[in-house]
Amino acid sequence: MKIEAPAKINLTLYVTGRRPDGYHDLELIFQPVTLADELWITDNVEDRLNFSCSVSALETEDNLVCRGYRALAERFPGQVRGLDVRLDKHIPSGAGMGGGSTDCAALLAFMDRHFGLGLGPSGLIEIGARLGADVPACLFRHATLGRGIGEQLTNIRTQAHFPLLVIKPDLSFRTGEMYAKIDGGAAGTKPEDRKTQQMVAALEADDAAAAAACLTNEFETVVPEQGRIQDLLTRLRRAGALGSRMTGSGSAVFGLFDGAQQRDLAFVALRNLPGCRVFRCETLNEWE
Repeated sequence: MKIEAPAKINLTLYVTGRRPDGYHDLELIFQPVTLADELWITDNVEDRLNFSCSVSALETEDNLVCRGYRALAERFPGQVRGLDVRLDKHIPSGAGMGGGSTDCAALLAFMDRHFGLGLGPSGLIEIGARLGADVPACLFRHATLGRGIGEQLTNIRTQAHFPLLVIKPDLSFRTGEMYAKIDGGAAGTKPEDRKTQQMVAALEADDAAAAAACLTNEFETVVPEQGRIQDLLTRLRRAGALGSRMTGSGSAVFGLFDGAQQRDLAFVALRNLPGCRVFRCETLNEWE
């Protein structure tokens, strides 16, 4: 059985405070996209997980797929049976696109259905939040508004289908360092200046131009290699994007376009950027 695990981008991302446990409170909008990893899953009689991955460096017991399987196997002994899982990676690593989190979320949701665990969305969110802050949002194939560390989710009722171009440069950033800079006062947006609700309205209205005007990511102001990130964002806008932003803690950036034709022309213009991988995709908003 093949299960798709969609990547996500952040249409808005605000850091609203630091918690006593060291984590940070956030206000952000998660948006799944059609760029996706694939999990090929088969039952086995060994009562264990046999995991393999197309990227050998990710084929470890610490992979979130393995951790997710163990979490459910420990909670439901005897009910969870053995699986062979082959992960084919298409989402770039170190991109801020939730690659590991969405793989984990896809397996958790599959196991809940396949083994009849009865967890449902609330139970899966609870378990997913213990594994990673982005895992709960990756359980859904539509946009959500996240608060807390990202696990307090509100559905956004939208069917918006915006064409996107994603650029992943050969950079990786330390998220902890960027949080430290934000804590030091190098970034921060006042509550009245946040564009979260405007973005929700733009998505509900399927208004690409209004959504592009609300794109925000506070990490852009403190990210290392700021010059290179800003250059890529500028290139996307010059190539026709209505707006462009970095996603998550980077290093991927994306441009939002008014139509697929404009996006495809930008892809032709930018696909050979040195030291970069370029992907075409769309926002994904599916409702069961």
